Amino acid sequence: MKWHPGLPSPKTLDMVDLFLFLLDSRIPDTSLHIAEPHLSKTNRVYVLTKMDLADPEVTSEWLEKLRREGLPAFEVQSNTGRGVDALTAYLEREQARLSAKAHSEVVARPLRIMLFGLPNVGKSSLANRLLGTSKAAFGARPGLTRGSHWLRRGLLEILDTPGVIDTSQAKGEVLYKLAATWAVGENRYDAEEVAFWLAKEVFETPDPISRITEFGKSRGLLGPGGVVDFSRASKAFIQYFREGKLGRVSIEKPEMQ
Repeated sequence: MKWHPGLPSPKTLDMVDLFLFLLDSRIPDTSLHIAEPHLSKTNRVYVLTKMDLADPEVTSEWLEKLRREGLPAFEVQSNTGRGVDALTAYLEREQARLSAKAHSEVVARPLRIMLFGLPNVGKSSLANRLLGTSKAAFGARPGLTRGSHWLRRGLLEILDTPGVIDTSQAKGEVLYKLAATWAVGENRYDAEEVAFWLAKEVFETPDPISRITEFGKSRGLLGPGGVVDFSRASKAFIQYFREGKLGRVSIEKPEMQ
């Protein structure tokens, strides 16, 4: 495991029983490749998030692929709670298994889990769902969580972490994917480039500029003389994609890898 300065201390990591590895359902492979070096391969559970924004058939294919590799995999929609019950049931079974292995005179301790993944993938939101609380700070922009916190409810204890994965070296198509899914800040990318890439590569548009221009025109994003403001149109195009207003789209599919 490659230790990252933003991660909790090795001593804290040793206390974790299970690592919940959160992957954006639209870019699971990119999520894995960027975060993989920073997390042990043992005691790992995959959680595909933002399932409401991705193609459901493709998400199912990703789940099957991950499960074939021998590790548990779940899909969740943290903002509505969909899919959380199945994950909770699994964690309860793991806690019971942990308690069964302990000495009979030892008071049952909570199952300690850590949420891990790219910025803005939904770690804090999922923590709140699992704990039935709103203690973990989260919001609609990357990097809102600023520190690591242990949060506990009953026999479940969660180490909520910030988006610690280093994306500073991302460039090209990888950067475009991170930008489109809001895993990097707006100062890291050119909106017109990302919108062009989305229109061409993801939506397979023969003429991306015309597509974005028509999009801007239909939404009244006009500048002087009634000409479409291409910069504003590009930013809006990206935002519509992020919110699922352009459809449920998966950027990466298992057979592509």
